[in-house]
Amino acid sequence: MRSMLVFSDLHASKRALMDITSILKEVDLSIFCGDLLGYGKDIDYCIDFILNNVDLVVSGDHERFAVTNENLESQLPVVRESALYTRSRLSKKQMERLSCLPEEIWFEDMYITHSINDDYLRTPKGFTKLLAKMPDGTKYAFFGHTHEQVFYENCGKIIVNPGSITKGRKGFHRSYAIIRGNNVKFVNLEDIL
Repeated sequence: MRSMLVFSDLHASKRALMDITSILKEVDLSIFCGDLLGYGKDIDYCIDFILNNVDLVVSGDHERFAVTNENLESQLPVVRESALYTRSRLSKKQMERLSCLPEEIWFEDMYITHSINDDYLRTPKGFTKLLAKMPDGTKYAFFGHTHEQVFYENCGKIIVNPGSITKGRKGFHRSYAIIRGNNVKFVNLEDIL
């Protein structure tokens, strides 16, 4: 029975990453659903660790903000400041590596993304956008962005948001998901912020 670790929204926090380091060695497959960067200051450590130790990694909006010249005026001030700080800290090699990250991955019976068009997918109506991306034979969709745990099942397809490894929202704790066979388990962590 294969085991998988699914986590998201690290936001450059070495402290948050330390909570799952040992689990990476215990699972058969590791999946990161984006937002490696943003807010935190442990940029170099987190980039190196995630890109060298996690099996499947997608880009989040904070990676896009950091490696493009996208206009940030419409973003919240804290997001804008974080993106500008991160842009100033990235080396050319880091920019190249991050620019190569896909926004979506289809792997075996899984679809992995951070979000669709930066939407906060929180309701069954939003989840239909993920279902539409799942071709026949796809069992799981994994996504992040909202920092909220989601388990949603429809017609044999399972949608999971593991929550944020750094900071939960809307009453959720920091968390990740472990999948063993057909069992999806959310693991809550103590708050660090």
